Amino acid sequence: MNEIYENDTMKFKTNILVRDKMVEKMESDGILVDYKKLTQEDYIKALRKKVVEEAQEVADEGDYEKLIYELADLREVVQTLAHELGITESEISEAQNKKREKSGGFKEKHFTNFVEIENDNPVIEYYLARPNKYPRMA
Repeated sequence: MNEIYENDTMKFKTNILVRDKMVEKMESDGILVDYKKLTQEDYIKALRKKVVEEAQEVADEGDYEKLIYELADLREVVQTLAHELGITESEISEAQNKKREKSGGFKEKHFTNFVEIENDNPVIEYYLARPNKYPRMA
């Protein structure tokens, strides 16, 4: 069944940062686009939000070829955010290497189900400070 909408159009809320050529592409496809140019502060916030959006798309994608494009999108946003914050690729690589040296990588495929920590262990503060990430179990 076809529903009739006011003016035979539908409006969708987006509130997302899009790639540079997307507004022009959407308009050429006959889409009315309401957009604005962001301030630098709002641009950084939007890039940070975009990292999460793209990471979720990577997590959700099941098709191998599409996954490659989602990973490319995620890399593009991360690189853009780093550039805008004045962080170089070498700084990121150095931090990555230090973190890998200290904590390892992910090749061993370890997945924790829960941790149990004595109340007097100072590391417990890390978990208590992040209740959304590490909810307490009964």
